[in-house]
Amino acid sequence: MFKKIAYWYLKIVETICVFLLCVMLGCMCIQIGCRLLTIGQNFTEELARLSFSLLIFLGAPLALAEGADIAVDMVVNALPAPLKRGVDVLVDALIAVFSAFCIRSLITFTKSNVGVTAVSMTWIKMNWLYYAFMFSFGCLFVVAVAKGIAAIAKKPSVLDINAAEKERERLEEKEVDLGI
Repeated sequence: MFKKIAYWYLKIVETICVFLLCVMLGCMCIQIGCRLLTIGQNFTEELARLSFSLLIFLGAPLALAEGADIAVDMVVNALPAPLKRGVDVLVDALIAVFSAFCIRSLITFTKSNVGVTAVSMTWIKMNWLYYAFMFSFGCLFVVAVAKGIAAIAKKPSVLDINAAEKERERLEEKEVDLGI
């Protein structure tokens, strides 16, 4: 049941991230076209910036769950399995604590920013963005705790939602390499 919920959550986040990437691309194309035609506009730069921020914060739990987060693990990989698992649990605990601090800070921040809007798009309330950040830090907290528990239980801590697709592509690539 938990894996199914996590799978669908991660698929939804992945879809939102792809949509935000398309919004950024569209904004850049509009910006280039407007510059060529010497048309003044302000909203594309700010919308691209807001989309990028949302993409990063919403994509962080997805990257952590799939094991695609950036980490320098040369020393950790050289450790024996029990120590490596201990370091993984420690890292997941630190990520969870960091997420909790960020949520607490964002709660304070949203209280002081009531009524603040985006500069060029006054219909966007900045607190909407901060609530999305708060949601993403909550998801990051849940993913970090789940990964820590999985590491303690000696289970795989990576949830790859595209594992079937990657395996199919790997098999197709293998067939091409063999000339079949």
